[in-house]
Amino acid sequence: MELDSPREDASVEPAVTLEGQLREIYARAAYTHKTHEKMADRYVTRYKHIKTAEIILSAVATSSLLLAVLGDSHVGTIVGAALSTVLLGFALYFKEASLGEQAQKHSDVASKLWGVRESLLSLLVDMKDGRPIQEIRAARDQLNNLLEEIYKAAPRTNSAAYLDAQKALKASEELFFTDEELDRMLPKQLRTKRS
Repeated sequence: MELDSPREDASVEPAVTLEGQLREIYARAAYTHKTHEKMADRYVTRYKHIKTAEIILSAVATSSLLLAVLGDSHVGTIVGAALSTVLLGFALYFKEASLGEQAQKHSDVASKLWGVRESLLSLLVDMKDGRPIQEIRAARDQLNNLLEEIYKAAPRTNSAAYLDAQKALKASEELFFTDEELDRMLPKQLRTKRS
């Protein structure tokens, strides 16, 4: 009876599994990066909408109070007081929500993840170009540690931001360029199609 001998392609298999793992890590980092970008966008949009509403309400409240003072209108006083109360609610919400601060936190996390994502992409390229597997593993371990630290400090996201990220990555292909787009951005010496 013959014992199972190691597969002849055993030397290739670790590289294949390592590449698969790096691709998975890259994909997760890309999704998380884009999700934090979309979360920041959501906070900025909410901030802008509330600020616009605040300006409109302030203008209407001021106008109604001026009309009440100049025309001695009871209705103007009531409208002005009601709108001032709504404005107070907005001010209290802003004090607690800190939308700008939340947007900045998500932007910071996205920036850090972008760096890791690009490092992972470079690592995949290095692997294809023949960089030694042990060096790739060491770099992967460092990047995993960095990702762990980033994820620990990251604010939570929500499913709406994840769906926005999914749409951006899958449908809009926000991370990718066509060959023609790349050629238009690169100097002539680096273009694939010389024109």
